Amino acid sequence: MTPTYTISRLNATTHLIIHNDRFFEFSYIYVKVYDNLKLAVVIDTGCGAKSTKGTRGQTDLKAFVDDNVLPTSRDEKQWNFVVICTHCHFDHIGGIDSFARDGATIVASGYDEDFISPSNLPKNSFCEAFGVDTPKYKVTHFASDNEHLSHNGHDLGLTALHTPGHTPDSLAIYDVKERWLFAGDTFYQRTATMPWAEKQDVPILFPPQGDWHDWCASLEKLLRLSKAEDAGNEKLVRVACGHATSDALATAMLERVIDFGKRVAAGKVREVMRLPGKDVAPGGSLGNEMFVYWHDEGDVEFSMMAPERFLKDFETGTV
Repeated sequence: MTPTYTISRLNATTHLIIHNDRFFEFSYIYVKVYDNLKLAVVIDTGCGAKSTKGTRGQTDLKAFVDDNVLPTSRDEKQWNFVVICTHCHFDHIGGIDSFARDGATIVASGYDEDFISPSNLPKNSFCEAFGVDTPKYKVTHFASDNEHLSHNGHDLGLTALHTPGHTPDSLAIYDVKERWLFAGDTFYQRTATMPWAEKQDVPILFPPQGDWHDWCASLEKLLRLSKAEDAGNEKLVRVACGHATSDALATAMLERVIDFGKRVAAGKVREVMRLPGKDVAPGGSLGNEMFVYWHDEGDVEFSMMAPERFLKDFETGTV
């Protein structure tokens, strides 16, 4: 039997939970605990209970957090929750229902509110395409760029950063005290071995709604932040992503992924294959477009997959 979720300590206040799901997304979920406020901040919620592949332990994420993260039972301490969505894809919002039903504050990017409106969410989340129920929740706070997040008047020490590119609603979170940057799916390393010994190989993905210009600008924005925070500080900023990467030096990794992106656009990274959107991800479809998959030879840090139409933009220099 394999676990439904695994949990490990990321830093003094934050846990990493990995969801063992049937779509092989293996989404990274982060839970930051504020003991003094009786508050837990949950960054992303995985694929949801019905998409679980693991056979041991709770399938409901909130129940798992209650039992394995919070210092005492929720009934005793009356814990509250803030759920932050780094973006609206099904593998990051799938477990949000139970938090929403319990009155959690739901935070999402205010960059493009229409993209995640109730009428657009089934399509833009890929819930329809992957045959899963679209979670029922209402965003209670659309975060502005560089907003310092708070809860009931208490500063959480978290800065929200608009990072469109992977999706229009992509949102990064910087934990000022822990010096940890949560980047969502904007970038991550190519491979990781799960705690249950299953290996994942995951490209940086541009879905049909992705935008290369925005992605490049968002990476540069995060790099400026990381460099500024690193300056004169012995404790360098670390980065945690939506898949595969939870603890890497942010500045160095951002510099490497920016270089990788430039080399992809310049035609200097090997094109491995082209495949239709229906074959890009197991269990679902990214539509009828053709996609291109790139990575360098050997055991490399990054790979990328994007719509074939990006190639024309690369050739004409419009990206």
